[in-house]
Amino acid sequence: MKKLNALAQKGQINENASIRDSHSTIINADINKVWDILVDMQDWPNWMSDVKKVTLDGDPAEGTTFKWVQGRAHGISQIQAFKKPNTLSWTSKARMVKRIYVWSLESDEGQTIATVSASFQGTMVVLAQTHQKVYDELLNWLEALKSKAEE
Repeated sequence: MKKLNALAQKGQINENASIRDSHSTIINADINKVWDILVDMQDWPNWMSDVKKVTLDGDPAEGTTFKWVQGRAHGISQIQAFKKPNTLSWTSKARMVKRIYVWSLESDEGQTIATVSASFQGTMVVLAQTHQKVYDELLNWLEALKSKAEE
């Protein structure tokens, strides 16, 4: 995980991973509002339908670990980058699959350009994930964040 943690700390995914994807959207909301929603991890289940539960071991910050249930997957993650209001990344390991998630926010005249990227690798990745599942997951995250921020 050291290599993956180092990449995530720089706001990067593993470009050599078996499965990787990235998507962006424009959110009609201020970057600080979008950031606040994104980093309130314990509230994720209220706006992201796939997330069932999140438990943090402290306040969100670099090094904080959290447990979460997304769909049928249970994961333990660690925040690697927490750079308000632009970058949030974490690494996870679940069912012999290692993951990096990177969120990047950019302000553009009162709007926010939100980008989420992810990479998945490990011995069980082909059984646990498909490119289509990751593609759909990232789009769902963006659509849910956009909907919540534009309320």
